[in-house]
Amino acid sequence: MGQKAKKILLLLASVAVLCAVIIVANTQAQKRKLAVSMDFIMDTVIEQKLYGKNGQQAVDEISRRLREYEQMCSMYLEESQVSQINQNAGKEYIEVSDQCLELIERSKQYAEQSNGLFDITIAPLTTLWGITSDHPKVPSQQEIDKAKALVNYQDILIDGNKVMLRREGQAIDLGAVAKGAACEIVREVAQQYEITSGYVSIGGNLIVLGEKPDGSAYRFGIRDPQGEESEYLGTISLEGKTMATTGTYERWFEQDGVRYHHVIDPRTGYPADSDLLSVSVISEDGLLADCMSTALFIEGKEAALAKMQEEEYQLVIVDQEGTVYCSPSLKGNFEPNTENKHSYTYQYAS
Repeated sequence: MGQKAKKILLLLASVAVLCAVIIVANTQAQKRKLAVSMDFIMDTVIEQKLYGKNGQQAVDEISRRLREYEQMCSMYLEESQVSQINQNAGKEYIEVSDQCLELIERSKQYAEQSNGLFDITIAPLTTLWGITSDHPKVPSQQEIDKAKALVNYQDILIDGNKVMLRREGQAIDLGAVAKGAACEIVREVAQQYEITSGYVSIGGNLIVLGEKPDGSAYRFGIRDPQGEESEYLGTISLEGKTMATTGTYERWFEQDGVRYHHVIDPRTGYPADSDLLSVSVISEDGLLADCMSTALFIEGKEAALAKMQEEEYQLVIVDQEGTVYCSPSLKGNFEPNTENKHSYTYQYAS
């Protein structure tokens, strides 16, 4: 081979290497491309932060799907499928979508497992108290007793894709599960658009997709239930997981010097008199995390501690005495905030 031919081959090889470097660099740049969004959907703030070449399309599709989801499951929208079920309680079955049916069926399943502590037919009581509305009030005992008598998950009747409530006046409120279940929408869209890094917050319910573009873990603070919104107990990484938190600090009002929070105990008809300040549930299943955070908050510390070894989820609970209990499997993950102005004792439950 002559010198000229060798030079040409070397030149071609150099160009090929350069092209490969450019392609790798472009690929890395695409993976680091960031799309962000802040919306108000499902009566809450939706924050999105997604990385990838299709990040903006994914953000837009998630927002669209969540608005569509709200139109299906909100009890406050007259034309929603859930509102149609509520309006026809005790009268006739309403045909619903597969998505709505699955949400109701799984909610009923968790109601059975929690012996009714979590119950989506809680709507007559939540509406009566109006704690999440602009005009909350403390109802009379007679009003509470009347509404409480309508709460019974066993009165959700399902026939194929049709749903009916057994008695007039009954109503479904999916507020305690809708945000957690919506995390699956995020996961589906992320897969569709090849998003492997980012997170979405749906009113405090988090879903985390993979690691940061630099390979480090996303870490999030668990809010201090006695502090302001920016104060936190500690941080935790949530790769591929969701987290739902139920606490007394979320929504509440005060009347005659008494503070009433939004988590209603279906057994009493009043805000739950729990010995816990907050319950955080970490799971791959957003709906499960939402259901369990509500049920365990109502049931209390003893029940929550008994669930610390569960394989489907992990727990971080805070009791009234200022002790933070973590599932043993969170060792090496949960990091206490040693600079928190409130004094807490931290321990891993056995």
